[in-house]
Amino acid sequence: MEKEGRMSLHKKEIETVPSQTKEGQMKSKLKKNVGGPIQPHTPVAVSTSGTSNVEPILLGSSEVAVLVEPVTVEPVTILRSRIDGSQPINEEEIEILRQTDGQRFLERTCPKRSIERTLTTILGYMSDVKARRVGVYGSGGIGKTSVLKALINYPTTKDLYDVVIWVTVSRNWSTRKIQYKVLQQLSLSPGDFKTDFELAEELFQALRSQRFLLLLDDVWEWIDLNAIGIPDPTYKNGCRMILATRSPDVCHSMVADRKVQMEGLLLEEAWELFREQVGEIIDSLNIFPYAQAIVKKCHGLPLLIIVTGRALAKENDALNWMRASRKFLWLSAHGTYGFEGLIQQLKFSYDRLESPELKSCFLYCVLFPEDHEVGIVKLVEYWIEEGLVAGKWTDSYKRGCDIVNILVEASLLQKLEGGLYIKMHDLIRDLALGILSLETEGCQFLLRSYSRMTQPSHMGNGSFFRPVASFKSNQPLILEDHQFLSRAGAGLTELPLKGKWEEAKMIFLMDNELSSLPDCPSCPKLLALFLQRNQKLRVIPTSFFDLMPSLTVLNLSKTRIKSLPKSLCKLMSLEVLILRDCERLVLLPSEVGSLRQLEVLDLQGTEINKLPNNISELSSLIYLKVSFYGSVNWSEYAKLPHELVSRGVIASLLELETLSIDVYPGDRRWNKNVKSVIDEVGKLTNLTTFCFYFPEVEFLELFLGTSLSWKIGGLTEFKFVVGHDVKRFVSKVSDNLAFDNVPWDQCLRFVNGEVIPDAAVEVLTRTTAFYLDHHINVCSLSEFGVSNLDGLRLCVVRECPKIETIIASKELSEAVFPILEHLSINYLSNLCTILEGMIPPGSFAKLRILTVHTCPKLQFVFASSMLHFFSNLEELIVEDCPAITEIIYQDLVVDSGSGTLPSLKKLKLHYLPRLVNIMKGKWPPIENISFYDCPKLKKLGIDFIASHTIKGIKAENDWWKELEWQDTSFHLRLQAHFTPICDDNL
Repeated sequence: MEKEGRMSLHKKEIETVPSQTKEGQMKSKLKKNVGGPIQPHTPVAVSTSGTSNVEPILLGSSEVAVLVEPVTVEPVTILRSRIDGSQPINEEEIEILRQTDGQRFLERTCPKRSIERTLTTILGYMSDVKARRVGVYGSGGIGKTSVLKALINYPTTKDLYDVVIWVTVSRNWSTRKIQYKVLQQLSLSPGDFKTDFELAEELFQALRSQRFLLLLDDVWEWIDLNAIGIPDPTYKNGCRMILATRSPDVCHSMVADRKVQMEGLLLEEAWELFREQVGEIIDSLNIFPYAQAIVKKCHGLPLLIIVTGRALAKENDALNWMRASRKFLWLSAHGTYGFEGLIQQLKFSYDRLESPELKSCFLYCVLFPEDHEVGIVKLVEYWIEEGLVAGKWTDSYKRGCDIVNILVEASLLQKLEGGLYIKMHDLIRDLALGILSLETEGCQFLLRSYSRMTQPSHMGNGSFFRPVASFKSNQPLILEDHQFLSRAGAGLTELPLKGKWEEAKMIFLMDNELSSLPDCPSCPKLLALFLQRNQKLRVIPTSFFDLMPSLTVLNLSKTRIKSLPKSLCKLMSLEVLILRDCERLVLLPSEVGSLRQLEVLDLQGTEINKLPNNISELSSLIYLKVSFYGSVNWSEYAKLPHELVSRGVIASLLELETLSIDVYPGDRRWNKNVKSVIDEVGKLTNLTTFCFYFPEVEFLELFLGTSLSWKIGGLTEFKFVVGHDVKRFVSKVSDNLAFDNVPWDQCLRFVNGEVIPDAAVEVLTRTTAFYLDHHINVCSLSEFGVSNLDGLRLCVVRECPKIETIIASKELSEAVFPILEHLSINYLSNLCTILEGMIPPGSFAKLRILTVHTCPKLQFVFASSMLHFFSNLEELIVEDCPAITEIIYQDLVVDSGSGTLPSLKKLKLHYLPRLVNIMKGKWPPIENISFYDCPKLKKLGIDFIASHTIKGIKAENDWWKELEWQDTSFHLRLQAHFTPICDDNL
């Protein structure tokens, strides 16, 4: 039953406690007394700045005061007052929490009155000489960690002790882990090859003569302090221990002298916190009653209030507020209380994430060890590696950083001090683990690049790709920690204990330093095993797969294995086998043919020298990608199999939807094999994605004439290389533009052509990314037909010796490149102009990026009369063009009006020895500029507006010093943004 004026908490795990009374608060003044009691200040209050209008509202059955105007909360201070709380002391005297940019979100947003009430109680107990062990307990997310933090920052805490030790214990604790954390804080080295007993003795000797305060956060069970090496806190040694836990039973087992139950927020505090997250939208008459209901059902838990408020912060549709309140009410009405109810309520914020991409990236974070601090840069790299964030590297990296910020803003991740690391609150981790425990969700998020937009069935009981009904909100989130072995990125060199393997349903050990695996682990329940990017792993034991009858997903990508054991045939339930980028893998065992349930086989980036004939037996296969090994060494070439794919193999895979065959450029075996493969591909009626190398145009013609998927438009994604390709050991374009990294769905690379065949033009009309590579006769892209270029978003032209202009625009009536976003021009030895003549309106309307590399005859990039066509250009890169004298040439034609590139944000000018001028007149609001080896460029000509928008300038230091300035104030302003570069930085 709820107590007057205070929120009721979840049943079972969370119980309400009476509000603090004035009579129960300690009144004595804090005194420094070595080894003795701490006297707390009298009741505490929150110091705020500004004023606010307060009006009473009726929320449930209690009349409470609700802040109508936002209140700006200053650094939280404890204020000493009389019994009526009216005479605060100087706030500089006592300060609990100082706001810093990196402080964790609960410390930053949780109403401080709740923290202060609990802190005052703890200080009161610490005044008792008999209270050497104090236990603080309460539900996850109620603010226990914030209370311990406040205790550390209490002004006299550190003065009373020689050392304050903080250890976050977590569920998966060990004696060694705690010893290492304590040694680190004592500035002691654990040394090599010491036993737990030896470390305990070392710790005991270091602490026996020190007066310490030991803070143990997130304790789940009894911990033997003596085994760790921590002396027992006694009145004689003046030491104390404060522990925080979810369970009062843990306080009892740790022999706590005093117990403090962490309170939930008062109703008015809960409303204030919720309003702080959501904003003034909740004052709307249509939304207000639903917001009231949601706050009441959050039961005073700060974390739940924050996360729910953030999830609804941008919601102005009253109907969605009604649905949210009904969901919260439904849980209570159907008896969902305690921990299960809390997790279900937190899941509301997960469900509110706007895309599968955000949800996948959030779930990935639970794969790291509990309380693990992950570098944001590394985390984004992991997301990109897993295909959770797609696209070109620069775009996907930026998107990954944006996702981090979105998840932090939603309070689903915490950004740590300094802003370079994140971690996951243990209760949010419980939520993510609960979602993973739903086998309809399972590890699907790690397989997005394979499953597209479909959802998996019940893993191990049906097709992985078969759609299922969406998750019902009333489905229980059963959390069994032993089901998951999650140690991603933990730096492991040895495997976790055998017992953990035997119980686990999902094992996540990617991104470690594992070099060996157990011989024959018994894993009867195991559904998914992720070992990718363990780059020291070279061998899979012969019997490793013998006792994994339920294994559905196996990922060994980017390991250094050379082969798979024959025990692979025991994986009769396997649906997904990922061996991507196993660069030393040269052979698949014939036993792979026994995997009749297999739907995904990814061999891209391997060194397979022949596709096993037994692949034809994989009747369920719908996704196959393979890369074949080749060699330029003639003696080695003679030892390779005579064909890459045997006749009949592809034709047997009637369910294939995705097929990619990557062949070593110039491999003559493929020329003999390709026709039979094309004949068989033409019979695959379900094919939607096809990546293929056509060494001659006639093979492309054969495919276009026989493939039903192409004819009916079912082939929605393709990546074709047409023409005799050769192996390039040095790329001629940046990594972002390498053909293998292209994010577009329809890609054509036409290489070493002499004419423009009809088949290539037919494909071009359906293409979004076009690479024209070393065509020896074409003089302009106009020769392909301007209308055939209309669908292009990316165009890369390189090493075409006769091209003099990209577009020859005589008598054009249609817009040129109307939706092109990126144009890259490379190594065109005779290029004189990018455009010749006038072009129709709408041309280049979407172009954002233009790069020009190594065009020795090009004298300028734009004519001023053409600038208005490039109004959306954001990035311009010009490198190694020795004839260029100016970027924008002032031609004789009357300027159309703009005279600038209004959207330009980034300008990079390198190796332009004759450049004397960039542009005349008004500059765009540019943000980043980079110069290198432009010795004749003496003046930048930057105007007042541009000097205020620039965020960074990179150039050689000597060149920068010698620049001439019309207004020296510009130089002084820009100097603050200048970074010197040298050849090594390029």
